[in-house]
Amino acid sequence: MMRELLAADFDKGLADIAGTGITSVEFAGYFGRSAARIRSALAANGLRGVGAHCLRPDMAEAEVAEAIAFCAEAGLPYAIAPLPLIPALKLPITSREEAQAAVLKLTASDFQRSADIFNRFAEQAKQAGVRFAYHTHGLDFLPFGDRHAFDIMVERTDPALVDFELDLGNSISAGVDPIPLLERLKGRVPLAHAKDWQPGYAPSPVDIPASAPIGRGSIDWARLLAALRNTGVADLLIEQEQAPKAELLEILRDSRIYLEGVARR
Repeated sequence: MMRELLAADFDKGLADIAGTGITSVEFAGYFGRSAARIRSALAANGLRGVGAHCLRPDMAEAEVAEAIAFCAEAGLPYAIAPLPLIPALKLPITSREEAQAAVLKLTASDFQRSADIFNRFAEQAKQAGVRFAYHTHGLDFLPFGDRHAFDIMVERTDPALVDFELDLGNSISAGVDPIPLLERLKGRVPLAHAKDWQPGYAPSPVDIPASAPIGRGSIDWARLLAALRNTGVADLLIEQEQAPKAELLEILRDSRIYLEGVARR
């Protein structure tokens, strides 16, 4: 959500984020900063880094080791993979249609392979003193018979090693209520993403609805926040798809205030 802000001026961007009242952040790229620089910049702004989206299942072993070691040195407790293997997806991605077509070619075997890879990642992370988590998208709710892809990931990964970062908005946009997932996975979902959607969309595991600031969309946050409390989710990360650059900090501040207000009711 804040990539452009941090790319333009990393230190000022972190200070501006802290100025909205946010206390915890998650990285998706380091903007050329070393692990030591990440750690010191977070400390200087009174921020806690909860993790980074830094792992891909197609990475070479040396890349995996480097990414995990970076998290450990930067003081980020979670090394996160944001996607499974998508064999038909070729980088760089040139269009949303291309990405959607690749996702629709995914098979149950692809998710089984991803789960096996993530078990290995989690073993490596444990040795480095960090945890591994898999971040969910709508594609994790592709149906395979009477199950979703996510069921494969849950059943095939080691519950002692592999955690999940459940994106609440992504599951809802795919037509799946996240609350039963949170209850089923109690203790395995330390992190979650909060995002909201404008009403009137058709649920789909591949389409992304029009976004809305949290609290001004279609999601029942009182119900979700109660479930997060009851299932032990430690960190809720605010995210808005397609947020206007000029409004990023205002959206972040307003979303925090809204969620904290709902939580106090």
